Amino acid sequence: MFTGGSKEMRKKKAMINIIFSLLLQLVTVISGFIVPRLFIGRFGSEVNGLVNSIGSFVGYITLLQSGVGSVVKASLYKPLAHKDKRQLCVIAKTADVFFNKIAIATLIYLGVLSFVFPAFIAKDFGWIYTATLVVIVGASTAAQYFFGITYQMILEADQRSYVYSIIQIITVVINTILVVVLLRLNCSVQIVKGVSAMIYVARPIVIGAYTKKRYSITKNVECDDSLIKQRWDGFIQAIALFIHQKTDIFVLTIFTTFTDVSIYSVYVMVTTGLSSLLDAIDKAVRAAFGNIIACGEKDTLINTFNAYNTLIHMLSTICFSTAAISIFNFISVYIRDISDTNYIRPVFGLLIISAEFIYCLRMPYNSIIYAAGKFRETKIPAGIEAGLNIVISCCLVPVLGLSGVAIGTLIAMLYRCYSFSLYLTKDVLFIKMSSQVKRFVITFIAYIGNVSLISRVKVISHNYIEWILYAGVVFLLSSIITIVTNYALDKKGTVGAIKMLVRK
Repeated sequence: MFTGGSKEMRKKKAMINIIFSLLLQLVTVISGFIVPRLFIGRFGSEVNGLVNSIGSFVGYITLLQSGVGSVVKASLYKPLAHKDKRQLCVIAKTADVFFNKIAIATLIYLGVLSFVFPAFIAKDFGWIYTATLVVIVGASTAAQYFFGITYQMILEADQRSYVYSIIQIITVVINTILVVVLLRLNCSVQIVKGVSAMIYVARPIVIGAYTKKRYSITKNVECDDSLIKQRWDGFIQAIALFIHQKTDIFVLTIFTTFTDVSIYSVYVMVTTGLSSLLDAIDKAVRAAFGNIIACGEKDTLINTFNAYNTLIHMLSTICFSTAAISIFNFISVYIRDISDTNYIRPVFGLLIISAEFIYCLRMPYNSIIYAAGKFRETKIPAGIEAGLNIVISCCLVPVLGLSGVAIGTLIAMLYRCYSFSLYLTKDVLFIKMSSQVKRFVITFIAYIGNVSLISRVKVISHNYIEWILYAGVVFLLSSIITIVTNYALDKKGTVGAIKMLVRK
């Protein structure tokens, strides 16, 4: 049932998780490029914006469980490390009871939203047309709380997220194939999204069945609400993440048009695709951090963090400088046959890429905070981040449009990144803040160097093959400049990061 917490076992499990997580993100990114493009071509930018807005509004129900997921996962590391089956069952039952309440609330929320959204927000569309979309899009959200979210957390905490990744890969591939076929057959948007919902409803059911059998989880134990006593502290952390992911579409829906939402979704498809690839690595390493902390290995924690932090900074620099240079070529190819609006927005594009770049740089700090369960200690900075994002975005969108939400997100990310690094260096890792400042300075030198030098060569791509070749060259040059810059300014950290990458 349980596996050991040795260094070799952690490395092996982390490697497997990273491989399958990266494969999942690769499949998801490819699907994310194919499906939205066909969807916009079939239904238009406005309908695409409507569907994205509905998805964002449906996602607001996740606020009810905000903080519980991270707190539950943090509480799982110790019983998994010490093979405490009874405590594992107690945590599973406690979480299940809580999430079942969320599932019921989700159903009620969908009923209300199916009336409110078409009546007050999407007035240009038919009531039945919009209401059915709300119910269909929300179906898979309700299903995950009823059937699978607790068991997904157990797999992730035990460094077995590869099981979840494999199931995800299968569902994404099946969904992509069926959606492409349905779009080719000119099926309605309700049928297309309905088929997707049915596929994703099956996913949590399979995850739950596997995990219950794998860990022999039983329900003949008593709930222990003290296990989630930090949920209100974790709530603030989750709110900040939620606002980062959802507030832009909410603000754009209220203050602009569904067409602007569609434009935003195309750019964010690229940035979230990149951050998801890095997040796949982060989630696998976070579970290892949790095990290291549970076993009290302080020196291992600091050494692993330093190498991992440098690695994430280097990978983020390469990925996002490549995106900043090549994204407009990609957008031109991606929407070349769509003429209902202008998708080329240079200022917005560069701002949203920069915001997501900063978000990825804070991943190592976020991993330690979550793995150590330091929710209460960091809830105030998380709340400030959320407030900055909302207030700045709402103030600037009426004046600057899409660029307004990007600026709000960027400023919030800069603040949170600083606050995270300050807290960890003083209260968790006890390392010098000057070393972290140096790390950020080196990263920004490499990023600015990549963009300023490589973008001097102007290239226009006419098809995907040309763009792939162009992006590949940009990626290679960015990699060379990034590695050389980091090696010249931080030889020890760069060598440690590369060794970690090679080992994994």
